Amino acid sequence: MITGQERKRMEERFGEIGEGLTELTIEGKRYDLYQLLKGIGLDHADIRPIDAHVVDAPNRFAIRYFDLEDRCIVAYEFDPEFRYLGEVRAHIDEWMGNDYYDFPWSISCPDSF
Repeated sequence: MITGQERKRMEERFGEIGEGLTELTIEGKRYDLYQLLKGIGLDHADIRPIDAHVVDAPNRFAIRYFDLEDRCIVAYEFDPEFRYLGEVRAHIDEWMGNDYYDFPWSISCPDSF
């Protein structure tokens, strides 16, 4: 894939990074970003939540997170039972440009936290 295409695909579907929601209501229950990560089984030290979305239909949701180990931003789609429906991944370098050291997010090794 051409560099920048996965970022473009992700932003066309979910908007710019951080523009989503900080919580979702699913079947009457409110979940913050960390509860959503736990619901999909990704509440690990090397995963940082970014935002959440209601996608296309009322029974399709997504959480966007930064995977420190893989250095990717992931938009993970799921249903009301937190079952996996698909994902979009884009390497962090698609946001960083050429200046690795002047990037506003922590991208260091997860063990350094």
